[in-house]
Amino acid sequence: MNTRTSNVMTILLICSSLTFLFAQDRELKLKSFSIGAGFMGSSSETSIGGFTVSLDLSMMLDQHVFSLYLSDGSELDLVDAEEKYTELNLTYGRQLGLNAWLKLEWHAGLGHFRYSYKSNLTDFVSNNESTIGVPLRAKLIFYTGRHIGIGINSNMNLNALVNTYSGNICLQYEF
Repeated sequence: MNTRTSNVMTILLICSSLTFLFAQDRELKLKSFSIGAGFMGSSSETSIGGFTVSLDLSMMLDQHVFSLYLSDGSELDLVDAEEKYTELNLTYGRQLGLNAWLKLEWHAGLGHFRYSYKSNLTDFVSNNESTIGVPLRAKLIFYTGRHIGIGINSNMNLNALVNTYSGNICLQYEF
């Protein structure tokens, strides 16, 4: 089993075992699902920006929000280089109800970060590296109905390879 598969399996195992850690009077339940798309940037020297997509599945225990977050981004510069990243994170956060139809969520966590870089000037060979990342996220959601909301999802992943930043427009379904 390779490192990436092992990391994904570990995160999923932790996420699935959370329900057995709490007392019977507390209930971990599905909170929301969101999907987003937007623009990304990174701290690499060749970064000019790119496109990113994200998926987020959140569970709630009292006021605590646990989230499984997947993001994939790509930056394409046909002259110099092509950069891609994928991150799979387990985050903890809280939700603040600003009013009945506007909510703010913040999240921080730990996850697997995979980065790929291919130089179009030298050898056209992809260099793939993986590391542990620290994601920081904030979502401002405007609810248009009881279950559906649209908002802004800002993300940052701090890691040893290349820090990434993204801003997504997201659509969220709250259960």
